[in-house]
Amino acid sequence: MQIIEEFTASKRNNPALNEDAIFHNANYIAVIDGVTNKSTKGLWSPSPGVQARETLTFALRHANKNFNAYEMYAFLNECLKTRYQDITYFRDHPNDRLQVNCIIYSVAKQEIWFFGDCHCLVDGVYYNNSKQIDTLLADLRSFVYQANHYQKVSPLAEDPGRQAILPFLELQANLANTTSEFGYLVLDGIGALPEKIKIVAVADAQTIVLASDGYPVLEASLAETETTLQQLRQDDPLLVATFKATKGFTSKLASFDDRSYIKFTL
Repeated sequence: MQIIEEFTASKRNNPALNEDAIFHNANYIAVIDGVTNKSTKGLWSPSPGVQARETLTFALRHANKNFNAYEMYAFLNECLKTRYQDITYFRDHPNDRLQVNCIIYSVAKQEIWFFGDCHCLVDGVYYNNSKQIDTLLADLRSFVYQANHYQKVSPLAEDPGRQAILPFLELQANLANTTSEFGYLVLDGIGALPEKIKIVAVADAQTIVLASDGYPVLEASLAETETTLQQLRQDDPLLVATFKATKGFTSKLASFDDRSYIKFTL
């Protein structure tokens, strides 16, 4: 196994605020993506996403090399759970929890495990694990933007679509790790939805790319992936047309989200 290239960057141009992380040792390679903060309580410094990715990075250092996907899932959730002093409070306030997605390659099992909505390339074949709730809210944001922008000569100064979906972004945490139509898996130390774990066998693979969803499109190299990201920023800066998302690029941030990319050969 050889690491070819890796890169992670904060959307805020400050590594200390990066809610993404890349991890690799002799047993596992992983991309970790802490969920964007939707809490107003200020319980976690500098953010719950940063604390969540630090917790998972530490956990992966100590994970048994022979874990299967379901054992790893339980282990990571248990590590997050230990961060809660008042478990009852966090059961009742989902937006205050540590929430994180990750994608992991297991050397022992020769599998890629999706715990949430990261994505990958396996010998050029693309795999993702998108959430239905994200598609719904991205479409709603695009609709609101287009309805407000239609026939206007100059671009809008604000993003009315983002403002419109904010209440729903806060509300969606109530469906985390539930079997409802819009339920989804996220590591948060509280709920469990093992049936939503996606597993891809890669025993015969040669080259793998793992990435967070800060890269909407994955290419065969980091340089190509960055070029595609910058082209998207030029063509669809609000991410309401070519690639619909729940937020867009702004002049204040380096990108629309933290981003991570690691390429390796087996």
